[in-house]
Amino acid sequence: MQTRSLIRSLTLPAGRAIAKVRRRLRMFFRGESPRFFFDLDDRERISRIMAEHGLTPPPGSPRESAYRLGHPTRGEKLYELRDDLRREIPLALTPAQRGDYFRWFCRFGWSDMDIEPLDLLRTLFELDAAPDRGLVASYLVQPAWQQKYPQALTSAGWNEFKCGIVADYGIRGRWLRRAGLPLRYAQAQAGSPSQLAVNAIGLFRYTSGLQQAAQSVVDALRVAGVSVSVRDVPMAHNRDGRGRAGFDGLECYPITILNTGLDMPVREVYRLAGLHARPGVYRIAVWWWELEQLPPDWLERGGEVNEIWAPTSFIARALAVLGKPVHPMLPSVRLPAFAAKPKAAFGLAPEKFTFLFVFDMNSRMPRKNPLGLIEAFRLAFRRSEPVELAIKVSPQERFYSDWWRELRRACRDNQVTLIDRGLERSDLLALMNAADAYVSLHRSEGFGLTMAEAMLLGKPTIATGYSGNRDFMTPDNSFLVDYQPTVIVDDMPPYPKGCVWAEASTEHAASLMRRVYEGRDEAGRIAARGKADAEAILSPEAAAQRLVTRLAEIRRS
Repeated sequence: MQTRSLIRSLTLPAGRAIAKVRRRLRMFFRGESPRFFFDLDDRERISRIMAEHGLTPPPGSPRESAYRLGHPTRGEKLYELRDDLRREIPLALTPAQRGDYFRWFCRFGWSDMDIEPLDLLRTLFELDAAPDRGLVASYLVQPAWQQKYPQALTSAGWNEFKCGIVADYGIRGRWLRRAGLPLRYAQAQAGSPSQLAVNAIGLFRYTSGLQQAAQSVVDALRVAGVSVSVRDVPMAHNRDGRGRAGFDGLECYPITILNTGLDMPVREVYRLAGLHARPGVYRIAVWWWELEQLPPDWLERGGEVNEIWAPTSFIARALAVLGKPVHPMLPSVRLPAFAAKPKAAFGLAPEKFTFLFVFDMNSRMPRKNPLGLIEAFRLAFRRSEPVELAIKVSPQERFYSDWWRELRRACRDNQVTLIDRGLERSDLLALMNAADAYVSLHRSEGFGLTMAEAMLLGKPTIATGYSGNRDFMTPDNSFLVDYQPTVIVDDMPPYPKGCVWAEASTEHAASLMRRVYEGRDEAGRIAARGKADAEAILSPEAAAQRLVTRLAEIRRS
């Protein structure tokens, strides 16, 4: 008691030294080690650490600067992407090791990531304000903890988990004793045994066709009233921008649906997600692939799952060699609400008839074949005619520089509009809606998402009559381009040489583009039929029926 009175008596303005002594004495009586304690509001200490590594200290108090200048979700990315960090600094998101984590970041950072110290500080401040003081966020990306303490995020298992952390890491402190389980976990109740419930793992925050595919599965399941625990597989170059909230579910149900590319082994999916693969779970792979054959190195991948759902019959035929049951499972495609915009908003000419093509350079330019499309466009139209071709492509030129140079040269030489800036999904749909027709001369597609979206928008859609898009495109509802099977002559990972894809006829494509341009009434009728067909077979309700039927069969078996 005398020492506590001494602490209270140190009220004179004796400078920072006495304040520091008082703080450390308080920490001692709280059971906190000064070695680990890192006061997020200690501007002097934070500024010194940053200055030591050539970083600009915060302009005001760390808290005010972090919330004013720090990005709301960017600071989360580093820890969820680096499993080496999670191993070496397992309590980095808590008061126990956040100082070590901040020092590490100031010293090393990560040059590939657009993360600033104030982004990280903001994340740490937000975690510190949570009742669990960062323990839950840590648990959700620590597979070893999930395995050892499977009931940690329940009212019954929370204290056992905290005691385990004390024993495993030798830490103690009032912050840990007082750390409480957030209400959303404490109040969670298990669903009825008769209720369907699944875990969904996928690239939910990576802007791509795989993102839309993963989300479409969740949308369809929720339409059917199925409970879903959603888990994102983080990617380093996430253009979505959303944080982990809502995408950090555990593998808590007896069935898991994995929605990724076939190029990612299942064990790698779990490693990247920071997720423990719970034993006894029935795992379904929704695998997307774009060729008739698989690379030889992938032929063992069926051993990691119980069955496969193929988004199209084209993919189903390719995956039959994996030795597991394959069920064709056409996905849903839902267009979110968006505000219509005029052509001029995208640099297009209002007075011209616009053909549009959209692709991602990550999907490999030779497969998407924009150069063949440009050739067909030039065969179809004279430069003086009021017609234009626009090509929207992402990501930017940091990657695939040779392909970018080739595409830019072809667009420039043929007066094709190249839209190479990033667009939000709503703006991308507004661009597709502003166009008069959509065209794809792809060499192969697993599904063909942009074609389905164009049809749902009521646009005349021209596409190579080959591969996954044939599950929803017919001669009656779209314009299918003739092709010849060809062999890939050079390795283009993940597509190996020797595999087969299609070479669309540029002459036939040119004649179809001309037909759509000159026969607006006919094109409109075919587009209307395409819209109706796509709405019927690609709706979340139709997909939900397919999914639930199969899930019910699995539960009965």
